[in-house]
Amino acid sequence: MAGQRLPPAWILTGPEIGLKESFVADIVAKARKLGGDEPELHRLYAGDATVADALALLRNASLFASWVIVEFRNIDQVDLKADIDALAKYCAAPSEQTVLILETEGYSAPKPLEKAIPSDCRKTFFEMFESELAGWIRRELGSEELSAGSEAVEALLELVPHDTASLRAACLILSSSFARGSALSAEDVEAAILRSKPEDAFSLFDRISQGELETALEVLDSVLDARRGDGNQIIAALIWSFRRLGRISGAVSLGERFDEVCLREQARSKTVQRQLRAALRHYTSEDIRTIIVALSETEAAIRGPLGSAFERQLLHLLITSIITEKGRGLAAAGWSERGLYPQF
Repeated sequence: MAGQRLPPAWILTGPEIGLKESFVADIVAKARKLGGDEPELHRLYAGDATVADALALLRNASLFASWVIVEFRNIDQVDLKADIDALAKYCAAPSEQTVLILETEGYSAPKPLEKAIPSDCRKTFFEMFESELAGWIRRELGSEELSAGSEAVEALLELVPHDTASLRAACLILSSSFARGSALSAEDVEAAILRSKPEDAFSLFDRISQGELETALEVLDSVLDARRGDGNQIIAALIWSFRRLGRISGAVSLGERFDEVCLREQARSKTVQRQLRAALRHYTSEDIRTIIVALSETEAAIRGPLGSAFERQLLHLLITSIITEKGRGLAAAGWSERGLYPQF
């Protein structure tokens, strides 16, 4: 975007959301400078808004701003030929002082749109390599006068999705948690990020691994109430966690070192390793197999004809059984036989 030129249409592809957002912010800043006021910015999503909605915003001049910018995301979901042709036709003759930004997390847009927009206005934002992310994290923390060693950076990358938008948010959490000049350890990073995360099925596993029944039930209710997972999703995450625990338990029983097994299982975080050690103190390999059967029994009950009506009660009984009985009651006899659930 050299000089005073502001191209009227862009295609931004690729999964790196953070860099893409920074690029859009640069377009907005340039429009602000050119217009002398705040541009009118609209963010639409294919599926929620139509192509006609986007074009109407572009063709109707704003009463309050010199520039109108429309971000139209998930452009790969626009599949009607008439809609694609309408966008391509607009790009060939755009309205003055407008910018249309077509975005997708995929690597390409519909071909007619790519033909309608010059190649220098089509940008792909690739995910950065881990080595690049490490440098990016250090620079981001450095801007807040924080430093982080290799283990601290590795802990952050294990806990946070590998896009710069998520990592920038995590760095903001760290900058608000520690004084300027602090040198962060892996433990510092893990503690701050985990404190900031909402409860989910994996934090539920943490409470189960500690044998904390009352807290586990509170976390379960929090996850259900916040709609961060339904019964089947929660059970799927717990099955995954217990299966990994079972593999670690089996390998350790055969003489392998716990730390080495954790590395193989992609459990590098010291916090996660402490969680797994606690779980191994509470549950033997036989317990784990029994718990997985109990989880599967509960999943089948939830999928039954009346499952959704009893979902919370079934999950409460499941967690109670895992912590107090190692799942044995549920694994030995289905819900109906225990009298805990109506016969279907």
